[in-house]
Amino acid sequence: MNSEDLARALDVSMWATYVISLTVIVLEFVVLRRMRERISGREGYASIYSGLFAFGGIAVANRIVFLGLMYVAWSYRFFDLGLGLTPWVIAFVVYDLMFYVAHRAGHRIRLLWCFHSVHHTSEEMRLTTAIRGSAFDFVYLPWFFIWIPILGIHPSVVLIVEAFGRLWGVATHIHPRFVGRLGWLDRWIVTPSVHRVHHGRNALYLDRNYGEVLVIWDHLFNSYQVENEAPDYGVLAPVDSGSFMDIQTSAWRALWRDVYAAQSFTQRLNILLGPPGGSYMNHPKE
Repeated sequence: MNSEDLARALDVSMWATYVISLTVIVLEFVVLRRMRERISGREGYASIYSGLFAFGGIAVANRIVFLGLMYVAWSYRFFDLGLGLTPWVIAFVVYDLMFYVAHRAGHRIRLLWCFHSVHHTSEEMRLTTAIRGSAFDFVYLPWFFIWIPILGIHPSVVLIVEAFGRLWGVATHIHPRFVGRLGWLDRWIVTPSVHRVHHGRNALYLDRNYGEVLVIWDHLFNSYQVENEAPDYGVLAPVDSGSFMDIQTSAWRALWRDVYAAQSFTQRLNILLGPPGGSYMNHPKE
């Protein structure tokens, strides 16, 4: 593969991510309707509106800002791994690890949870939930990945691997009626069962299964949990999961309340960088 082929592959992968995601979301909706499965229209619309902002923002930011920064990192690379099989394998492993790091940080650092919590506000599991994200995800997510080209991996390779990862991530949100537990596969890759656990607000499931494709990181860092009870989807805070504005802003409003009420700079810093809590968990809906 030469640089021109790589550029074409990047364009195809970017478009394929959106086309395939949209297609399977529509197909799932049609099938669920024919099966007379109870699904929420408000939840679906809130997810779609969120996805337009979240995925659109990241796509624009990648093209305008982060792709350029990746080429800066590429210009300072330690070596050049070329375009053979090796850089693709390394890119996939490093990307998947950094997704785990970013995802875990999004749960354990309250400032980042204000972004990521939007994705968890849905109280049902189906493919529209996959695209429910913060309108401001582009502010923090790409920073975990833009440094990878310094390892000698071309920026386009990183972005193509990311596109594959996003498609896999969409697939793991499929409605439970279609895919149950998959035995030994659930211990090796992120299946729908593995990811259902991640979305559960059951005490047993909180802050578990952060991986996107590989489960190895959850095993290594002691965050793996098998699905052994029905997940109760959603967040612990009181949020109107069918309201676009509420899911996008509720965590930020709670953060502001706590920061404003803090008595010192140290307290404010602890609120920002500590785990979610405070009024986020117990303040009534506004």
